[in-house]
Amino acid sequence: MYLYTTNYRELTEIIPRSKITFNIQVCGPTVYDELHLGHLKTFFFFDVLVRFLRNLNYNVKFCLNFTDIDENVFEKANKEGCPFNVLADKIAKNTINILEKLNINTPNFLPRSSNYIKEYILQIKKLLSQGLAYNVNGNIFFEFNKMYDRGPVSGFDKSTLYDLRFDSYIGKKAPIDFLLWFKCNSEPNWDSPWGLGRPGWHLQDVVIAHEIFKGPHDIHGGAIELVYPHHDFIETLGAAIEGIKPYVPYWVHTCILTINGKKMSKSLGNIVYVNEVLKRFSPETIRIYFLSYPWDEPTEFSMDQLEVFEDIIKDIKYRIDNLSLSYSSPLDYLIEMKKQFFRHLFNGMCTSKAVELFISLVKECLKHHTNPSFLDDVLTVLGLERLKS
Repeated sequence: MYLYTTNYRELTEIIPRSKITFNIQVCGPTVYDELHLGHLKTFFFFDVLVRFLRNLNYNVKFCLNFTDIDENVFEKANKEGCPFNVLADKIAKNTINILEKLNINTPNFLPRSSNYIKEYILQIKKLLSQGLAYNVNGNIFFEFNKMYDRGPVSGFDKSTLYDLRFDSYIGKKAPIDFLLWFKCNSEPNWDSPWGLGRPGWHLQDVVIAHEIFKGPHDIHGGAIELVYPHHDFIETLGAAIEGIKPYVPYWVHTCILTINGKKMSKSLGNIVYVNEVLKRFSPETIRIYFLSYPWDEPTEFSMDQLEVFEDIIKDIKYRIDNLSLSYSSPLDYLIEMKKQFFRHLFNGMCTSKAVELFISLVKECLKHHTNPSFLDDVLTVLGLERLKS
């Protein structure tokens, strides 16, 4: 199949290294606050991508990371007067409950970053011994220039990277060298050969993937705002740890969700939480709403449009229920419609076109009293199989 990939900047045929198994890692939530709709655009897309790859008979190992070593987690836990892991446990549990409600059930792994401290330290030791990292007063930096001369995912040239990466650490060899371990006497912190500290953000994802996949992975995904610096640095660091370039051959990013023309973000105070929307709309409505818009273009969020899709889902549910006693074999043109549905996904994961065709297909199936099992694989790939229950 083909996907638009950020690193190639074009529609790219994706082929797993093993030929039969796709290893996929997606940057999941930082567990200090509840899921908001911005998360869902990414999570629904990758859920359907994994479902489709499995429909193509690939084995898929899908890892969705939960980040709990993060200043936001620590600050909120401090405000609430509890250990950071207690807060993270609560938010992670709530997040998993929401994912289950939304039928986002494709991840095989939901790892927490705080469970890999020993592994972070081990990999840093190896990088130091290889001369790819260096110690500045207990802060361990990765030497970017020894792996790449430009942003491997963003495509930024070195001068652009140098302009963007300015910080106050004295002793760094280059502006784009980034922290693997930073010295920190405030709790939570962990002991290491370089003193008390915390692992860097970019290191966490790479080590988690190494432990789960036992090597490099095929697809790494997330929201578009993660391309630089996070994903540039993951590719750079992963190539060093795994000893292969590219570390990830296919980088796939969903575009932003906007509200009133502005990116949905906590800093702007325009966040819409998933639990609030679930009070008004069914999980299927929320899912088909997001899948009806191109994943690689900005989506303007609208409650009014959700209401439109609520009616569409009710209509689909009604028609599927009325197919329950139908036994006719599908007509040739219905078979062709179904093939076109899958072609839309095969060529770029065009979920918006696929959903439009799916709605028409359901109507046509009822018109001809088609056996409802004809729709089973379509419903499963879209994550709408609960409409048959």
